[in-house]
Amino acid sequence: MFERYLNFLPRAKAIKHCKKKNSRGLYFERLIAFDSDNPPKINQLEFIISEYQKRKGVRRSMFQASIFDPRRDHVSDAQLPFPCLQHVSFVPQGKTLTMNAFYATQQLFNKAYGNYLGLCRLGDFMAHEMELTFSRMNCFVGVAKLDNITKTSDTLAPVKEACREALSSKTD
Repeated sequence: MFERYLNFLPRAKAIKHCKKKNSRGLYFERLIAFDSDNPPKINQLEFIISEYQKRKGVRRSMFQASIFDPRRDHVSDAQLPFPCLQHVSFVPQGKTLTMNAFYATQQLFNKAYGNYLGLCRLGDFMAHEMELTFSRMNCFVGVAKLDNITKTSDTLAPVKEACREALSSKTD
């Protein structure tokens, strides 16, 4: 699967509406081809899977994968669209796998759900490859943002209404 993804990657990056968003890379790319500008590429997921399969004397703290790359990401731009996710870790516990993810910043309103869904899919994939059952994903956020949405924004109107309805039904 890793090879197929890397073969597809140039086409994914060239998609017109995604070109600007993907110019700094993709999360899965960094997980399976970290430091791709300086060969050999590091497939962090493959390393974690193979080390887990050895099972003897393996320390759990080694099951971590970095997204943040200081060579590419230490830039003085005011804002970067990528990467917000900094790293992930995988914690085997008996026959289950827990995944942890750390975001330095997270746009909660526009991006969180899709990001969490993708992380859970990654956790499920890793659990399958490690012959475990994916049990949960923990997400840690350093700075939670509501994007550019203020509390008076019209975008929040449906959310406010749903909250009001939920609260009023509790008092009835």
